[in-house]
Amino acid sequence: MASRSKGLSAHADPATVNALLQRDGLVMFEGVHGRAAVVRLARRLVVPWQHRDAEPDGVTVISDRGPMAEQPGFAGFGAGELSPHTESSALAVPPRMLLLMCGSPAACGGESLVVDGAAVYRDLSSDPDVIARLRQPHSVQFALGRWGSIFANTADGNMALRLRLDDLAHFTEPVHAVLPTLIGAIRRHQRLLPLKTGEGFLLDNRRMLHGRRSFTGQSERVMYRVLGNPTADITLPTGFTVSGLALAAPAC
Repeated sequence: MASRSKGLSAHADPATVNALLQRDGLVMFEGVHGRAAVVRLARRLVVPWQHRDAEPDGVTVISDRGPMAEQPGFAGFGAGELSPHTESSALAVPPRMLLLMCGSPAACGGESLVVDGAAVYRDLSSDPDVIARLRQPHSVQFALGRWGSIFANTADGNMALRLRLDDLAHFTEPVHAVLPTLIGAIRRHQRLLPLKTGEGFLLDNRRMLHGRRSFTGQSERVMYRVLGNPTADITLPTGFTVSGLALAAPAC
C-alpha cells in the first residue's frame, strides 16, 4: 500500500523530529534537494559514522553499479528488490539511525519500503511459540561468528529487532520453520514509499525495517544515505514497548 504523508522540512525543530521518532520510529522529510542539503540535515540530527561505502562527508550514494551488486553484501548497488531488513545487521552494534533521501527516482519501480517492527511483534504475539522461537538467543547468524536473535529484550524491558533475509543470513531450524509466518506479518505491515526528488525519511534502526522494490528504466535512481547515532537533541528509546502483550519467555 503506497503512503504519501506530508514530510517535514529540513529546518524542522529537532524536538518535533524527536517526538515523531519516539512515537512512530519514522519521520518523513521533503524539500531536501541535493547532497549538500542532505548533509546539513543529517548533521542537525545524526552523529554520522563512517560506513564501509560512505564518503568523507558520511554520505553513501546508492545507485545501480552493475556487476558490483553481485558481490555478497552489495545488493543495494543493483536494481533488484531488497527485502525489508535492519541496516548493517552484521555489525556488533548497528547504527541507531538511518537517513535516506531521494536524489532522483527510477523511471519505473524502486519505491522504498518500511516496516514497523512493533506492529510486526504485536501481530505475532498471539502465537507464543512463534515469538519464543524468534526471541531465542543464538538462533540467527548475521555475520561469520556473530549470532543473535530476531527479537531481543533490551536492558529496560523494551524489544529490539534485527533482521536480514539475504544469502548471508543463517537460521537455526526452529527459526527457519517460522520464517514464512514472520515474512507474512512483515508484508501485512509494509508501507510503500514512492519517494520523489528531495523526499526521504529518518528511521530508528532498532525498530524499523527498510527495503525497496526492483526498478528499471533509463532514469538513474540515486539515493543519499547517512548512518549514525542520535545527536544530543534526539533521545531514542532503547527499543519498542511490548507492555500489555502476553510474552513467551525466550528458549535457553
